[in-house]
Amino acid sequence: MKEERIATKYAPVTLCVVLKTEFPTKLNLVVFDAKNPKRKFTERYKTVTGEETLYVRMPLSPDNAVVQVFSHGGIAKKNDPNFSIVRVYKKGLERRFDLNDIGNPQIRSFVKFAQKFCFNVSELEPEETYRSDDGEYFIQLKQQIKDANGKVLGTPARIGRRTGVIQVSKTQFEAFTIPMRMAILLHEFSHFYLNEKMDDEMEADLNGLLIYLGLGYPRIEAYQAFLETFKNAPSNLNKKRYDMINNFINNFEKMDIVIK
Repeated sequence: MKEERIATKYAPVTLCVVLKTEFPTKLNLVVFDAKNPKRKFTERYKTVTGEETLYVRMPLSPDNAVVQVFSHGGIAKKNDPNFSIVRVYKKGLERRFDLNDIGNPQIRSFVKFAQKFCFNVSELEPEETYRSDDGEYFIQLKQQIKDANGKVLGTPARIGRRTGVIQVSKTQFEAFTIPMRMAILLHEFSHFYLNEKMDDEMEADLNGLLIYLGLGYPRIEAYQAFLETFKNAPSNLNKKRYDMINNFINNFEKMDIVIK
């Protein structure tokens, strides 16, 4: 296992992690807050051959980030000779817009609230309700989400059809990266506040992704967020949703889309 620290000072940045391997090696890359390891900004793996740069988009960042790399599926060795971190450096974050560019005050308020919630959720108390600064949006943080009969549900979040209050499972959210948390919250927000048809999952997927990708969040974490959700509910609908999400993400940079 190899580690590097870099000061990010809470600024939106792209981290560039240059890795080098002696032969094709599957490596795990984790970036987390030096003050709180549960505050992860990416958690991914990739087979690296020779020298390669991995990019980590971070619309939200900590004061100091820890970049950790280790062999996938193997024993974490401090001095693994098969790979090295050549360099870690920062560059600007490419994005369509930042928070202040969002013209719709509803969306701007929720994004601000959601980002703060996602950044701090591991330190928040469960069984409490949190609200946005303007008092318009509410998130109930549960240890686990249960149905009316007390059965634990597999969903990481859900939104009330009549109230617009979002329930979040702390157990599941703590296992997710910050970008994955944002992708899920934006999906739930879209159901109630943006969709023309509230129950339309595919419409909520696209409305949420438009905001998520526009803010510069990483594509790979969006895939992971939806895959985590779909794995507990395999269906033809979720297969269609995944195909549509994949197409939307792949073509996002070519699209001339704005948020109204």
